[in-house]
Amino acid sequence: MLPAGTGSVVCPFNELLQTLGKPHTLQILYGLNIRSPMRFSEIQNLIKVQPKTLASRLQELTKLKLIDRVAFNEIPPRVDYSLTQKGKDLSIMFKGLNEWFRKYNAD
Repeated sequence: MLPAGTGSVVCPFNELLQTLGKPHTLQILYGLNIRSPMRFSEIQNLIKVQPKTLASRLQELTKLKLIDRVAFNEIPPRVDYSLTQKGKDLSIMFKGLNEWFRKYNAD
């Protein structure tokens, strides 16, 4: 879709694509698709990412409402991350991409 007078394409899901294209984002979603909920340290151990980067990605995914962050009032503090329904629905798209990848990259 081209807005009048701009001559450029406006992508309605640009923010989502920018976030998904960042390092470790897809691995986080994939990990939470396999097992959910997970704690911060479990995600970090699964994908081997720096804590600062992981915290940033989790915040972005929470902002996009792809994951839920639930903090428990416990000692020591506990925070669980899980896919929202929106995140689960996006994971269905990954299955299609996986099939496409296998079909065209089998050689």
